[in-house]
Amino acid sequence: MVMFSIWYTRMEQPLRLGIWIGCAGLGYVIAGITSFGIGHIHGALTSWRYTFLIWGCITIAWGVVVLVLLPDNPATAKFLSEDEKVGVTERVKANGTGLEDKTFKRAQVLETLTDAKTWLLLIFAITSNAPNGGLTTFQGLIIRGLGFSKLQTTLIQMPSGAIQFLVCTGATYVASSFENARLLTMFVCLLPTLAGVIGMWTLPSSVPWGRMVCLWITFTYTATWTLSMSVVTANTAGHTKKSTSAAMLLVGYCLGNFIGPFFFRKAQAPRYELGVGMMLTCLGIQMLSILGLYLLFLTRNRRRAAENALSMEHVAEGQIRGLHDETDLQNRSFKVGFLGVLLEKIADHIVPQVCILKRKRFWQPYKAVLVVLDPGNPFV
Repeated sequence: MVMFSIWYTRMEQPLRLGIWIGCAGLGYVIAGITSFGIGHIHGALTSWRYTFLIWGCITIAWGVVVLVLLPDNPATAKFLSEDEKVGVTERVKANGTGLEDKTFKRAQVLETLTDAKTWLLLIFAITSNAPNGGLTTFQGLIIRGLGFSKLQTTLIQMPSGAIQFLVCTGATYVASSFENARLLTMFVCLLPTLAGVIGMWTLPSSVPWGRMVCLWITFTYTATWTLSMSVVTANTAGHTKKSTSAAMLLVGYCLGNFIGPFFFRKAQAPRYELGVGMMLTCLGIQMLSILGLYLLFLTRNRRRAAENALSMEHVAEGQIRGLHDETDLQNRSFKVGFLGVLLEKIADHIVPQVCILKRKRFWQPYKAVLVVLDPGNPFV
């Protein structure tokens, strides 16, 4: 996550994260094919041991490649010229989230722990991955409970991986194409998951393929987890704070995956009422977390706009302070990636919209901003 914030602009980050996380779904597809083939090996070892040996060797080999070829930051990238390194830095400077600073800053850790955004994202991470822990662990058991064999199960799990890849890349493409669309996209991606969980719960066992399709649909939640990481990369400044926030998100990921399987009890197969109830509860908490983030970002942006933090001088100052490793709360010129699209739309369509904006209740809050965005406009 820290790497993405160092190399890419706010608008570029979601899609790159989506491809990264989406490839886990692509791995499901590849694993389904290879596991089906490995399952037919009759050797001295059991088939699952062959799977671990084969993929373990591939993972270690690729880890060596990444260790050798992947640079820590643009400044150490051997494939970039000096001018290109400066260009990369200039591109991401507008993020206001800074670059890499190896100095550990205790104050930034404390700020992370007292920032409401951190806890909302941690709660979201736990509730997003508790269903993940249950579904990934027990997906095979759920499928076999519908009457399919073990080898058939390895193939039938493949569509869930394909859905994860398509939804992650599709949702993050939307978030990268429309500025500040992360939270809305996260909320929308929860709706198919909700429909899938309800379908798994309500459809009778006599309709196995219907329940199977509902199970596949539930994996759209993976896009919301991906986008939550992009919320951190886009809206957290200060290297120590970004690292700490990423670590807490990973703690939420691990904790969710740890507790999820306990809700899927074999005695409740194939309906898993407790597991379904857990997923419905988690979906509700996720929606509330997204609403909490929305209100928090809205409040912070309004407060900073009221402090004239959107003037051209403040924007430039904010970029410089970001490069000096100030956090998003220390840097009063830092703008949360949330409302900027509205301001840019106003600037792009100033003349046709001016009649609406000149109504007193709308005009005054935006007048100072419009002067900055379009100083030559006669209407302001």
